[in-house]
Amino acid sequence: MAFPHSLITRTAWFVSAVVAVTLISKELRKDDGRSETATRVSVTRERAPKMVPARARVDTENIILSLTMLGDDESVVEGFTLTRPMEVRVLALGEALNGRLYDYGTILDATTQKPVWQMELNDTHHAGGADKNRMVDEVISLDAGSYLVQYVTDGSHSYEDWNDAPPANPALWGITVLGAHGRVDRDAVRPYDDRDNEAVVARIVGVGDDELHERWFTLEKDAELLVYAIGEGSASEMNDYAWIEDAGGHVVWRMAYSDTDHAGGAQKNRVFDRILRISAGEYRLVYQSDDSHSFGDWNMSPPDDRYNYGVTIFRR
Repeated sequence: MAFPHSLITRTAWFVSAVVAVTLISKELRKDDGRSETATRVSVTRERAPKMVPARARVDTENIILSLTMLGDDESVVEGFTLTRPMEVRVLALGEALNGRLYDYGTILDATTQKPVWQMELNDTHHAGGADKNRMVDEVISLDAGSYLVQYVTDGSHSYEDWNDAPPANPALWGITVLGAHGRVDRDAVRPYDDRDNEAVVARIVGVGDDELHERWFTLEKDAELLVYAIGEGSASEMNDYAWIEDAGGHVVWRMAYSDTDHAGGAQKNRVFDRILRISAGEYRLVYQSDDSHSFGDWNMSPPDDRYNYGVTIFRR
C-alpha cells in the first residue's frame, strides 16, 4: 500500500507551500495590514521570542513546511530533508482540555520513525480566544537528515468549524516549520521522498479495514533488521498484524501479541519494535487487517503513531 499521504514531488511540494503561504499571509494581514517577518537525532530546544497571540507572526520566506488551516478529524503528514544541520522554528496551534492535547503536532525522524519533537501541553501558552486554544513557538536544532511533520485533529473545534472562540490567528491552526534565522537557504532544504530513504527495506502503512498487502524484498547477505509494526490485538491474539515469509512460503517472523507493547490510545493498540536477524534471501512482507479499528476509521482511541499503522522494515 502507498504511503498514507502521497509522496510529494518537488513541484507539488512547492505549489502546496505557496498556496499555504498565500492563505496564511492573507489571514495575518487582518491584524494590522502587514505580514512580517529523543532519539537518534540530537535536538536542542530554546524558546522563540515570546509574543502575545495577536502578534505571533511568520515571515513567509522562512517557511520550510506548513500544515495549517486544518479541519475536524484530520491526520496529515508531509516531510522535508535537511542537507546540513539547521536551527528551525516550530510554530504550532492546537486544542487542549482537562490537561490533554486533542489537536497537536509531532516531528519524526523519517528513518527511525521516532519523535524528535512533540507538542507538549506544558510547553504551550494561550493562543487567544477560548482558553483551550494553545500555542507553542520554539527553536530546535536538527541534524542533517529527513523528517516527517505530522498533525492530528479530533472531531471538533478546528479551522473549519470553531465551537468556541477561535485563536487570534486562526489560519495558523496546525503546525508550521520555519528557518529560525531569516530567509531559508533553499539549497539546504528539499522535499522528502520516501523512495530516497535507503534505510527503508519495505513498508506497508496507512492500512484500513479488511485489507491484505504484501511487499517483496531481497537481502543480498545476512542482516539485522529493525521491524516496526503497529496493529490491533486483544485477549492475547492479534487482529491486525504483520508477518514475513521466505520464498518457499515458510513464516520466519509473525507479530505475536506476547511480543508487543502498548502503542498508546486504546489498550488494543499494539506495537512491535525489535531487531531481527534474517539470512540472505528473498522475502515477502505481509500485513492483514480485520473489519474494524484501522487507519482513518478508529472505533476506539487510535495509537500514538497512527500514521505508521502497518509495518516498516529498516536496515540497521
